[in-house]
Amino acid sequence: MNIRRYFRRWFYIGSAATPAGGALLIEQFRILTSQIPVLYGVLIVESVSVSYVLPASLPLWFRFGVPGALLLISVIRMIYWIKLRKVVPTAEQALKHLFKTRILASALNAVFAVWTLVLFDSVEADSRAPLALLVFLGSVGSAYCLGSFPSAARLTLLISAVPISLRLLISGEALHVCIGINLCMLVVLLIRMINTNYSDLVNLVASRADLAVEGERARSAELAALTEQANAREIADRFDSALNNMSQGLCFFDGAQRLIVCNRRYVDMYDLPPDSVKPGISLREIVQLRFEAGSHPAMTVDEYLAWRDQLAVSVEQHDSVVELANGRVVRIYHRPMPDRGWVATHEDITDLRRREASFRLLFEENPLPMWVADVDTLELLAVNAATCRHYGYSREQMLSMNVENLRVPEDIRKVRDEFRQHQGMQTAHDTRRHVTADGRIIEVAIEARPLRYNGRDACVAVAFDMTDRKRAEQRILHLAWHDALTDLPNRAALDGHFSKVLDAARERSGSFAVLCIDFDRFKQINDLFGHSMGDAALREASRRLQMASQGAFLARIGGDEFIAITEQDPLPSSAELLADRLRGALDQDIEIDGHSFELDLSIGIAVYPRDGHDARSLFANADAALYRAKHEGRGAIRFFTATMDQQLRDRRALEHDLKSAVANGELYLEYQPQRHAGGEIIGFEALVRWMHPQRGIVPPAEFIPIAEETDLIVEIGEWVLREACREAACWKAPLQVAVNVSAIQFRRGNLQQLVGDVLRETGISPARLELEITEGVLIENVARATLMLKGLKRLGVSIALDDFGTGYSSLSYLQSFPLDRIKIDRSFIASLGRTDRSLAIVRAVIGLAHGLGLPVLAEGVETNDQLRTLISEGCDEMQGYLIGRPRRIEVYANLLGRSDAAGHMRTAT
Repeated sequence: MNIRRYFRRWFYIGSAATPAGGALLIEQFRILTSQIPVLYGVLIVESVSVSYVLPASLPLWFRFGVPGALLLISVIRMIYWIKLRKVVPTAEQALKHLFKTRILASALNAVFAVWTLVLFDSVEADSRAPLALLVFLGSVGSAYCLGSFPSAARLTLLISAVPISLRLLISGEALHVCIGINLCMLVVLLIRMINTNYSDLVNLVASRADLAVEGERARSAELAALTEQANAREIADRFDSALNNMSQGLCFFDGAQRLIVCNRRYVDMYDLPPDSVKPGISLREIVQLRFEAGSHPAMTVDEYLAWRDQLAVSVEQHDSVVELANGRVVRIYHRPMPDRGWVATHEDITDLRRREASFRLLFEENPLPMWVADVDTLELLAVNAATCRHYGYSREQMLSMNVENLRVPEDIRKVRDEFRQHQGMQTAHDTRRHVTADGRIIEVAIEARPLRYNGRDACVAVAFDMTDRKRAEQRILHLAWHDALTDLPNRAALDGHFSKVLDAARERSGSFAVLCIDFDRFKQINDLFGHSMGDAALREASRRLQMASQGAFLARIGGDEFIAITEQDPLPSSAELLADRLRGALDQDIEIDGHSFELDLSIGIAVYPRDGHDARSLFANADAALYRAKHEGRGAIRFFTATMDQQLRDRRALEHDLKSAVANGELYLEYQPQRHAGGEIIGFEALVRWMHPQRGIVPPAEFIPIAEETDLIVEIGEWVLREACREAACWKAPLQVAVNVSAIQFRRGNLQQLVGDVLRETGISPARLELEITEGVLIENVARATLMLKGLKRLGVSIALDDFGTGYSSLSYLQSFPLDRIKIDRSFIASLGRTDRSLAIVRAVIGLAHGLGLPVLAEGVETNDQLRTLISEGCDEMQGYLIGRPRRIEVYANLLGRSDAAGHMRTAT
């Protein structure tokens, strides 16, 4: 064990774990960067020398191979170590370089030693000693260069120098033995020298490390001392800064009533001269200076000093508020010291007193309710008069209450949490429900800020009554989502509700139904009785529908159109039951101002997901089912089928084509003759027809309702008026031409201007133009209709009341309006000869008209019996298939005396 430890110590490189070890490794590396290039230089010289002295009889590879390889390696390593001179390694890096250096140096010396020993047997005896000395000297030189690295130096001597010495000793020749002994002794001496030098190096490095540590300690101590001095100066500066930047004045007196220290605020507060107030000045002198400056209390100097003396002998703390002669107010906090001295702070509270006075004025006289409440107990500490008025309590009652008493019972638990969390701070973003003395619930927004009130943590609050505003907001929100007339949900509410229902159905893989609802014959109420009566009927009908919906969603989307949505299972039977209930709600007539209205519903139904997967498809398909219900006779309920979709598309296509029919010249007129009871033709009624380029002739019953629904009737009506007048202007016979005017044209208000323009353009005599108007147009707004008709009459045209007997048939408007003719509806004429009731109605109308001085024209005359009956009853004029069917004007050319110019004029137009 001892031998092993000795061997390890001999060849131990070192450790980077300790500061001293690391410093030694770095120092060894530094020395080696200078010595190792010399070492490799020695090896180069030795290689060349050995090669030179070897006999020429040896093979070239044996003579020069090893020296040449050694020479090449030495040159490379020399360059490498020369470059390392600029490197400043860490201890760990230095250790790695030393380890590699020892291995390579040992390997090179071992190879060279082996080669040398082999040469001993290959050279003559006389050459062995010189050869051994050359190699030994090279080994010694290498070891010397590695002297700062003893483990490598020792290893070099043991590997190269010792074997050569031993080889000489065992050669048996006296000279060689003597040389070997001397060389061994030289190796021992050299190793001792290396050990001694290395020990000195270690001590030197250790001393240098100790000096560095001590130097670092000295520098640290110096730095610490400087830091302490700087800290002391900083603390002194801070204390001085804090002392002189206090908002209160500070003074410190000893037991002899002499000033120890005071701050700048104390001097400034009492307007004292700064140069006169210094440590050591007596209290009396300071008081005298204050009296000179006018910053003294309302008392004499002696009274003030006597008061201060009483405080000085007191061992209790004392606080006082003093009003100075200059109007300032100061609060003094007096704290006695054990040596009968004292320290006192003086706070100027003049502005605070003024703010408190302003606050009291603002608080008490504020028109808004305000109160001060304790943030811990929630007690009301102060209330203003507005609070008492607003809540209906007396001031005494309110001061016996707390904040919880103002809140509604269900919110009381929240109050303490709010105060605890925000320390009384509140913003007016949210409203809270308060209750007044009479139990009325009000919505208030509270703005509160914390403050100290009579030494207690409190908050001051102002209340904004938002009750009316909240109601207005709720009303606005309600109006945004509800129809103003019926108070049912509107289209915006429908869209929102539909989205929720659709999402829920998709999530649960469920279904729901959409019902499109439309009133039958509702337009007649508006036409005959006016929109005010129609609105009243619509409100009553909506109320009934809402009751019948029994929780299903029902919305009005415009006019007399409604949408219902039901999710009730099972579908679709529940949707049909809902539709039946809705229709049943209108079984009883609607009574409005003595008038009775019979209404019915047409309903179209589409079911998700069978009939569509989104709003567009479901609403469109329900609308298609509604269209089918109306088309099949109204008052019906229809579920959507695939064929309805095609019908709806056809109707929309027809509507699209109708928009361009006038511009494309697809419309034309047919004329039906009107005759006098005596047999002569008195005029023609112009009837519009549509020749579609693909569909052929489209019946008026199909396209006229579409035109009225889309307001295209205005453009078509203007074209009919203009074309009929242009045609009539070409007739030689001065016959009348009758043109129908729709309710929409009449309501537009520019009918009088249009008729005047057409008369001027065509040159037709106004007396030849007759405008046919229905009862509904007149009764909608009697005053407006009267003005309109009088304006038309001033143009010179005739006014005929069309379809008389099917509507309101009021005697009052027959007297009010400037009518020129009454036309009996064809429904009454068709029943002549079959029922006595029809004859009685016809006879009554003719008698009524004649009594007013108006001629009567009967429409729909198709038989000779009807004609004879009408003549016998005194009917003035007739129109119908018996007189002549509607035909193009060329068919009746012989009655008109139309010239070629007329045909040319029509073609040109």
